[in-house]
Amino acid sequence: MAMAAARVGEPQIAVEALLKDAGNKNHYDERGVNTGGPCPYLPGNGGLLYAVAMMAAGWDGTPPRQARGFPSNGSWVVKCEGLKKAP
Repeated sequence: MAMAAARVGEPQIAVEALLKDAGNKNHYDERGVNTGGPCPYLPGNGGLLYAVAMMAAGWDGTPPRQARGFPSNGSWVVKCEGLKKAP
């Protein structure tokens, strides 16, 4: 949901989707492990990392602006290096 929102120019919705409190289904413990069930849900961790990387580095066809997928109203300071644009 976050990646789709970022791609259609809704970065605030993208951030809200990543941070949405969905109870046990979207919960990360103090180590950063998604505990979306009775055991760690590792695809949730990978999905979060990919979405944040895509939002920070951009994707094919985006204008050359850093952190294209994050709001540009000054509420976020995003620093990244070495990330490639997503396809």
